[in-house]
Amino acid sequence: MFDLDRYKEIWQSISRNKSRSLLTAFGVFWGMFMFVVLLGIGKGFHSGFVAGIQNMPKNSTFIFSDRTSVAYKGFNAGRYWSLTNEDIEIVKKNIPEVQYVSGLNGNDNKTVTYNEKSLSFSVMGTGEDYFNIDKQTLVKGRVFNPIDIREKRKVCILGQNVYSQIFFNEEEPIGKQISIDGIYYIVIGIVKASGYVNIGGNASESIYIPMTTLQQVENYGNSISLITIAAYDDADIAVVEDKIKSIIKQKHTIAPEDDLAVSSFNMKEVLKSFDMLFLGINFLIWLVGIGTLLAGVIGISNIMLVSVRERTKEIGVKRAIGAKPLSIIRQITGESVTLTSIAGIFGLFLGVLALSVVDNMTAAKAASGDIMFQSPQISFWMGITALIIIIVFGMMAGIIPAKKALEIKAIDALRDE
Repeated sequence: MFDLDRYKEIWQSISRNKSRSLLTAFGVFWGMFMFVVLLGIGKGFHSGFVAGIQNMPKNSTFIFSDRTSVAYKGFNAGRYWSLTNEDIEIVKKNIPEVQYVSGLNGNDNKTVTYNEKSLSFSVMGTGEDYFNIDKQTLVKGRVFNPIDIREKRKVCILGQNVYSQIFFNEEEPIGKQISIDGIYYIVIGIVKASGYVNIGGNASESIYIPMTTLQQVENYGNSISLITIAAYDDADIAVVEDKIKSIIKQKHTIAPEDDLAVSSFNMKEVLKSFDMLFLGINFLIWLVGIGTLLAGVIGISNIMLVSVRERTKEIGVKRAIGAKPLSIIRQITGESVTLTSIAGIFGLFLGVLALSVVDNMTAAKAASGDIMFQSPQISFWMGITALIIIIVFGMMAGIIPAKKALEIKAIDALRDE
């Protein structure tokens, strides 16, 4: 039941020690403010990471070659070997769980010339399925088709920033010729990165040519640096990964137990690692935030002890005229909870306001993909949880002072000067 007189008495007690109460409550305010801001920043980085990998299939894996570590069938350990175009065909034919597979070569900086302008950009060779794995936004034109790959056509796809710097976002690029290290290619498409994470680097800053064309130009033969694979959603990517590695080991005469010769990683493992990282970050944020709040609450507990000592006569008189212990406890804890709640609410409000300002300042850059940080806001239930914590802490801060108040005897209080 709401007792207006009791809350008036609590507020009068706080008002009598206004400056001391405000100074002590500031610790709780600052603790709550920092707690909310840290939670929001952690949420912003997590949201940015999730948005950054939205273009990557979660059921994907990446295979690349390394030196053998086990002698096998007459071959010594330490042998160098390479993935080839045939490995792609073998994976397609023998692993039904695979939806898309593509090779990847290059990723070297080359001189790109158009008219009299020369710049340096990263150039990669890919297969026709590559843009179904590392999904990007097609701004203009088209991506590679099987004929481009089979006939080793000299065609290219430009990242959006490459297009902007070469054609100044004005001239129509499709069908135009650009020179890459002295070899001319026809522009067939413009792509833009859909997230912050791409397989070979920032898609908007790269140029893509058919994998087979790059192999011919660079004298790679049929070697591939990396095979990218996307499995169907209902497939277990770890099982698919093991099947692919087993088939590749058989083809290249590599010992089945040689785990170092065929290296790989899959997106599920990467996501699991980042989930653990953010879990640790959130745990640290809660630890630091609650520690900061506790420091402020301890200050309030100390100030309540001082208040009880100063009001010894008042409390003794109340005890003498029949005040029940529960009413004394409710008054002391009520003051403590009121102080912590007011300070906590202000800290929560200003923390959310600060996060809103940061969100508005970073929204444009987050949307364009310039930063891996977006939506640094706490949820409604997170705010409610923070308020419940501060109220519980406020009650805890009043327990020791309330106990001290109950120990005051009426006769001793009346003698107190």
